[in-house]
Amino acid sequence: MRAILSAPGSRGDVNPMIAIGRQLKKIGFEVVISVAEPYAALARQAGLSVESVISTERFSEAIGNANVWRPIQGPLQIFHVMVRDFLESHERVIQRHMIPGQTVLVAHPLDLVSRVIREANPSVPLVGVHLQPVILRTFRQPPRLSPWWFEPRGPQWLIKACYACIDLGVIDPLLRNAINRIRRRHGLTHRVRRIMDRWWLSPDATMALYPERFAPGTVGFAPGLVHCGFPLEDISGKEFETPANRPIVFTSGTAHRHCRKFFELAVQVCGQLERPGLLLSSYPENFPTQLPTGMESRDYVSLRRLLPHCSAIVHHGGVGTTSQALAAGIPQVIRPLAFDQFDNAERIERLGCGRWLKRDAQLLGTLQEILPDPNQRVQRPTSYHAKSLEDFSDEVRGVNGAEVAAQRIHHLTKSFFPLS
Repeated sequence: MRAILSAPGSRGDVNPMIAIGRQLKKIGFEVVISVAEPYAALARQAGLSVESVISTERFSEAIGNANVWRPIQGPLQIFHVMVRDFLESHERVIQRHMIPGQTVLVAHPLDLVSRVIREANPSVPLVGVHLQPVILRTFRQPPRLSPWWFEPRGPQWLIKACYACIDLGVIDPLLRNAINRIRRRHGLTHRVRRIMDRWWLSPDATMALYPERFAPGTVGFAPGLVHCGFPLEDISGKEFETPANRPIVFTSGTAHRHCRKFFELAVQVCGQLERPGLLLSSYPENFPTQLPTGMESRDYVSLRRLLPHCSAIVHHGGVGTTSQALAAGIPQVIRPLAFDQFDNAERIERLGCGRWLKRDAQLLGTLQEILPDPNQRVQRPTSYHAKSLEDFSDEVRGVNGAEVAAQRIHHLTKSFFPLS
């Protein structure tokens, strides 16, 4: 059996797809994965056959633009890159590697070309992998798409109307022509509208890589939707020395190039708290020139191995970092910038496992609230619920979402190809 996977995003999107690919390979699948060129080596280290579909230059151009980290401009930039660089490249990958009767397509949410190929070839199973709940348009618990107080949260008719306006006014003009052009090449003459409403969902199966408790409103959203749990596999093979002083970790994600001011604030706040701090970034230009005693900076390291040795984390709210903090059982302060980050921040705060930082000026006070003061005999009450964090941490660690997803994919392929 062969599985063709897609992972066109940044490292936070690539890691879980590689983890699924590695689990499928253990079961006996041949695995081909499309990634941006900067992550090709990571996928090869996992033993997967790799197709680089977005060049390093194009990828750097996309994430190097500061507007990509804004609530509206960010998603628009990503859709533009997907249409320009990914769709037709991944289509060619599928055409090169697909073996009729032996291939399953495992698609990242931005991989709309696999949906077209599944529509044109009903005998080819398609598994949609959803890394975060924000992309499911639930109505009884709608996802948070922005930081703005006036974002509508109900009633349902208003939420539906807003989705329709976003589709017809923004998303369809970006995607419709490209998708329908690919559809025509595959003999599909009917033009699709409102691409990101229901059409894009796989008719076969959807693997939600988070637990039900993290997003209860997504339960029963679509036929074949299975909550697999967070994919907590350790993809990075880098060795590093774990800190002994339980620092507060600060990061804006592996792809963010514009967080120097945030790191400067982190240094100031750690000094006021008299606590050690650790700054994480893939880009050295983000780090302040000189760091005081007690502050350290590092390149990307495995959060799964690092965070159990830390006291808290302040981060951007990507679902990968969010889930690793939950697994480590440490409080988190989320400073969302774009994409799914506002939604993840709201969910973490609702669960009682951390705080959403609405303004940078609140960072010191927020950390004082969630961190116990070692100099006080009686601890003041915290703004998150330590028992909730402990319970959820145990639940998260008990499930390997990538392994569950791979087993489900294997089961699906056996139902499509019972004699294979």
